[in-house]
Amino acid sequence: MTNKIPLVGLFDQYQVIKPEIDAAIQNIITNSSFIGGAEVRGFENEFAAYCEAKACVGVGNGTDALYLTLRALGIGPGDEVITVAHTFIATSEGISMTGATPIFIDVLDDKMLMDP
Repeated sequence: MTNKIPLVGLFDQYQVIKPEIDAAIQNIITNSSFIGGAEVRGFENEFAAYCEAKACVGVGNGTDALYLTLRALGIGPGDEVITVAHTFIATSEGISMTGATPIFIDVLDDKMLMDP
């Protein structure tokens, strides 16, 4: 007998707020606002306020977020960026897209954080 424990109970979470989620998705479909639009602007404004930041810019994925963050920090060709070896490809891809070189390091066994 195999017991299956879900990694994340997204379905159960969805059921709690299903009417709200379904209405929001239907609104996006109805308005064809798949990229940008009032919903994205609303999220950007609310998230910026939550973070006490002047602004927020939504991006398409985590790779774009990492890339733009590194570029905003002035990272580019000739730079080296240290990251953990045990990560998703987007981490090193975001670094490589800037022209910088990813440098992989191990993590501490007890904390699972970078080992300086």
